[in-house]
Amino acid sequence: MARIRVFLVDDHEVVRMGLRAALEAESDLEVVGEAADGASALRQMEFQRPDVVLMDIRMPGQNGIEVCRAVRERQPDTRVIMLTSYGDEEAVFSSIMAGASGYLLKNTGRAELIRAIRSAAKGESLLDPSVTSRVLAKLRDLSGKEADREAALLSDREREVLVLVARGLTNKEIASQLFITENTARNHVSRILEKLGLSRRSEAATFAAQHGLLDRDLEERSGPSPARGEGGEAGT
Repeated sequence: MARIRVFLVDDHEVVRMGLRAALEAESDLEVVGEAADGASALRQMEFQRPDVVLMDIRMPGQNGIEVCRAVRERQPDTRVIMLTSYGDEEAVFSSIMAGASGYLLKNTGRAELIRAIRSAAKGESLLDPSVTSRVLAKLRDLSGKEADREAALLSDREREVLVLVARGLTNKEIASQLFITENTARNHVSRILEKLGLSRRSEAATFAAQHGLLDRDLEERSGPSPARGEGGEAGT
């Protein structure tokens, strides 16, 4: 059975030592590398290609959220779990927008952490129960109509792509889900940023959350699936 390749990113050596000892006691987990800062982590992961990354948030240089976003862009098959001492909703929300598959506090038990790694490796998402309600509350608070005018500038396909960006999908994953090419997905994202006057994917993700596009998408996906017209590129 293939082992799950795990990479550790934390600026405290003693934390990395404890995590390594806990994980390597499991026959299906293998710690393939560790780093004390984001720049070193990104360099090493180019070669190690881990399945799951355990990422601290507050580190020297790039913070964990920025590193998470870079990992998801460069290695979309790698899943990131934020493992931190801080459960404030802003950090959780930003982590999700950056594409993290999970957010756990460092007081999480060993068994729960191992289950989380295995779940993330399967592509599942998870949040520490103690922070989930606060994140959902923040999402509801951010919903508003202030920029409906800007959202109306987007085509149906562009709004669809915007929602997927907000859900943390990379261009490659968006292309796969919408049955379009990766280049077409990239072009859609560029046009969305231009129309909304934004410069980064994270800003587009925040826009979608603030103006209820994620809520509407969830409602639509909970109901009957709308019929898709012929040709995956329709509406582009």
